[in-house]
Amino acid sequence: MPLPLLFAVALAAPGDTVLRNSAGSLLHWDSMPISYQADTENSAGLDQESALSAIVSASGAWTEVQGVGVDYRFRGTQTGLHGGYDQQNVVFFVDEWGGSADLLALTSTWSTDDGTIKDFDMAVNVDNHDWSLAGEPGLDDLQNALTHEFGHALGLGHDELHHEATMYPTAGVGEVDKRDLSQYDVDVAAWLYPASEASEDSGAGPPSSGCDAVGLPSLGAVLPAALLLFRRRKEVP
Repeated sequence: MPLPLLFAVALAAPGDTVLRNSAGSLLHWDSMPISYQADTENSAGLDQESALSAIVSASGAWTEVQGVGVDYRFRGTQTGLHGGYDQQNVVFFVDEWGGSADLLALTSTWSTDDGTIKDFDMAVNVDNHDWSLAGEPGLDDLQNALTHEFGHALGLGHDELHHEATMYPTAGVGEVDKRDLSQYDVDVAAWLYPASEASEDSGAGPPSSGCDAVGLPSLGAVLPAALLLFRRRKEVP
């Protein structure tokens, strides 16, 4: 008798939930740390210092895991940050959301043909959603949503099998469970970024591993990788 399909799917390898670019290559960073900046100005009335704490804590969920060679480094705030390939990894709030109103946030990545990520932009929808910084009932939790988004920025896709996973594609209003990674999230991250591959920070400031636009082979916007309460991933033109 053939095994049930659900059982077969449940045994899928970690690499099956890693995102691919338009060339079919697995998305990944080829060096650490991954530096990023944030623009905490917003029209939602969120305290900027507390919002920044939520952002840094969300990235820290992926950095502070034993056996995973991920190292996100926050490099300060800057006003006027926006999306687009500019060799800056940024997190920012969008007051006038042009996409689906259901989206909580959207992460876009840019990569070379071999899947090496060179840039990510993480946009938070404050136009259509009411946000909380403390898991308040009836509000979407910022840290909860951004922990999911920082997974996308690493190249992780949605885990549609495990409701408890940070990378599960939906989150309930007031939910904070995705702030902490599940073992399923850790397994995929460790597969893509073994701990032995983590590099030491030289302390010299933001890394210079970002490519020059002239020398970059076939760089393209890959994905809106992201989101909770998603509709469908689309490739950025």
